[in-house]
Amino acid sequence: MKYKELVDGADKLEEEYSLTECIYFGAIERLREVQEDLRRLDDVKHIRRVIKLFLINWGSMNRVVGREGLKWKQLGETLRGLENEFEKLRGKRFLTINLDDPAIAAAIKTIYSRLDPIPYLGSPITISKILHLLNPEIFVMWDNAIEEKFHKINHNINYESEGYLEFLKTAQREIREALDERQKETGKSLDEVEQEICLRYKGKTLARIADEYNWMTTRQ
Repeated sequence: MKYKELVDGADKLEEEYSLTECIYFGAIERLREVQEDLRRLDDVKHIRRVIKLFLINWGSMNRVVGREGLKWKQLGETLRGLENEFEKLRGKRFLTINLDDPAIAAAIKTIYSRLDPIPYLGSPITISKILHLLNPEIFVMWDNAIEEKFHKINHNINYESEGYLEFLKTAQREIREALDERQKETGKSLDEVEQEICLRYKGKTLARIADEYNWMTTRQ
């Protein structure tokens, strides 16, 4: 991916959906304490009042998560039980995390696969949004259009846990290509280039910027 392609795609989304950004940043901020320790996750304070409302208001998923009888308590229990796996990813950066490391790969696949069986809440699209809220540095959101696009690039990408890991690897490779190009153009360090683009988008992570690019380019 070219650097200009990345920022052009993200810029278009910023222009068209700027009014929803307060919902996104608000949810991220209200989950700071549980991003540091999933054992602090509260079924009411965090699950129902932040995650559920985020999925409805920002994710436009009221038809899915507004249903009666969804297993919100099961979601909370499952996430709290995944603290050890989340800990292995905490403090890592999307640009540099080694997704081929067996421990890292196993943690991501375990997290994804444990959420998958939860009715409705375990849909691939919902899972990616929930995981991004809990670790916005590493987990990239996706939907059907994005999965279809990436599946054409890498046929190992699908809605299974291994397929999601492959998606992260491919998205990471594209981001690295874009930032490497920018580094060569500017003479800045890779860290400086990362800081530059994250500041351009109000402190969003590379995982979120990648999602913005993917979302816009699959809808043109």
